Amino acid sequence: MPRKENLFKLIKSLSKTEKRHFKLFASLKTGNSNYVRLFDAINHLEVYDEASLKQKFRNDKFIKQLHVTKNQLTKLILKSLRSYYSTISVEAELNILTRNIEILFRKELFEQCDPELTRALRLAESFEKFSQHLLLITWQRKLLLAMKGTAGRGTELAELINTEKEVLLKKSRLNDYWQLVSKINAVFKGREKWEVIINNNIYKSIKFADSLQSKILFHHLHYTFYITNNKLTPASKTLDKLIELIEQHPHRITDDPGSYITTLNNKIGLLLTIKKYDEINDLIAKVRAVPEAYNIKDKSSLTVKLLLRTYNVELEMLRDTKNWKTAIEKIQGINEFLAGNGDVVPDVYKMLFYYQFSYIYFRQGELSESLQWTNEIINERFTEEREDILSYARFLNLIIHFELKNTYVLRYAVDSTRRFLKKKRTLLDFEKVLLKFFSRVSTALPEKHPELLEKLKSELFASTSDGQKENILDYLDFEDWIDSKLPKHIKS
Repeated sequence: MPRKENLFKLIKSLSKTEKRHFKLFASLKTGNSNYVRLFDAINHLEVYDEASLKQKFRNDKFIKQLHVTKNQLTKLILKSLRSYYSTISVEAELNILTRNIEILFRKELFEQCDPELTRALRLAESFEKFSQHLLLITWQRKLLLAMKGTAGRGTELAELINTEKEVLLKKSRLNDYWQLVSKINAVFKGREKWEVIINNNIYKSIKFADSLQSKILFHHLHYTFYITNNKLTPASKTLDKLIELIEQHPHRITDDPGSYITTLNNKIGLLLTIKKYDEINDLIAKVRAVPEAYNIKDKSSLTVKLLLRTYNVELEMLRDTKNWKTAIEKIQGINEFLAGNGDVVPDVYKMLFYYQFSYIYFRQGELSESLQWTNEIINERFTEEREDILSYARFLNLIIHFELKNTYVLRYAVDSTRRFLKKKRTLLDFEKVLLKFFSRVSTALPEKHPELLEKLKSELFASTSDGQKENILDYLDFEDWIDSKLPKHIKS
């Protein structure tokens, strides 16, 4: 995105409450009316159009230096966001308290400075904010010397030095764990071996993890090793330990729910893999309860993300169990949620849900509804972040047109799919076979279809490994579809 569109992107990223806060914030100071007008104008644009802005404000002086006004508006929005999020996290609160400490200290208001410092130290220690804790110890030392001098303060200074050493050691140990975590990517890319990680002492024993953050990374390292090496039972037990550990510190979830939610989602994903569906619903309920149960301050955006993930899990579970009727009952509510939160739902999620909807309707035999959703994917200008979904949606589209006997459309769709795939990459063997089948079947007489389907069944995965085949069928069960079209005596 060009730099001139940065302000547009910033404004479009704001939630409704953030936008409302900005306008209230800007209205408190005279001279901001032009910024608010420009803000409203940009907010109403679907795509950035600087020419239309210049035309709209052609009689205003500020438009002659639009780039200056845009820079000032950007600064004002960021200032508004700093105000809005001033107490959104412990880190933000610590930043404010540290500024208060500095101001009061410089004014030599040491008595007022002391309670601010005490509160900040309590927060930093409780939430393991090591960097801020070290800075606060420095202020603690300054305040001690300013209020009481050096005479007879040796014991107190020594205690501060020891505390500083302990914090530094914990910070250093946490960095050691992060170094091991950073090596995981190198392992995945073949530049390192797992032995580099699992032979390290801090991986072998949790006794080295002297902070909650270090303990979380300790379990994360073990889970990643187990899941990567298909050791699903120890992976599941490790996640259970991690969930229990994090739940023992609810105040930490309130400040930063990310680790907890990720762990719950990993557990759900693992349960899907091993098909323990009866345990999933309780975890889904636990995930959805996070904003209220832990009094998360920024509930709105987090709730949307949580619901998107859990809706997707529910549909996957219903797909796996072939409970198509219940899945269709879920679709209406999910689609209403997507429509109602369209401005904050990422495109990748929309595309993923549209594919889920299409596939579910297809498996239930409701072809017109299924076609509607594949068309949404094909015709919408989605980013190529999920090329897999874009590709399988096109193959599902071909199957639907075949089922609907849309012969003319099928011919066009085959060519369109081939062009799309070739533009992205080299065609896979099974894709070549599919395209060849649909090309032939679009011109063949109906009585020839069983013969062509039988040939498709024998050739489709002839050069595909079992692992690749399983992954493909997880997206779209071509084999099940082919069998449903063949006479019974041929299926076996």
